[in-house]
Amino acid sequence: MKRLIYILIVCVLNLFWSCEKVKNKDTTIQIYKFDTARNYSNNAPVELSFDKNKITSNPSEINTRWPVKLASGYYLNGSMGVNSGYLSLTIEEYNSYDIIPGVDSLYKLLVEKDPYIEYYQRKDDGTFSNENGAYGIDTAMINDLIRTDKLENYFDRMK
Repeated sequence: MKRLIYILIVCVLNLFWSCEKVKNKDTTIQIYKFDTARNYSNNAPVELSFDKNKITSNPSEINTRWPVKLASGYYLNGSMGVNSGYLSLTIEEYNSYDIIPGVDSLYKLLVEKDPYIEYYQRKDDGTFSNENGAYGIDTAMINDLIRTDKLENYFDRMK
């Protein structure tokens, strides 16, 4: 009987210790404008090191619903951050790989290492929530901020 109780205790403790904590999903709102006339919104983004000499992060799969086009050439979400670079691969091409190439191979596919002239972000605290907006974000309100040049009143300018 003691043996059975010991086994049950070990099993229950193992269940508790093996459970992963659920990570909070990233709720950062990103707004950016590309530097050149070239539009990279359909290209696969990767995160680069601060000095742009290596890829520090690449997605396992890219959500095809992002980015959302905003007013005056701005885009909403869909980047890897202010240090994003863009590959020659489209999002669809990138997602079609069964095995994603290593970062050294991806680095050779970089077509742009410094794509933004402006980059803003903020943690989504619900200020821009709207059930009817693009994926729950009130793009009409953000477009109004862009048109009235008030993005910096609500977002942190990163670049």
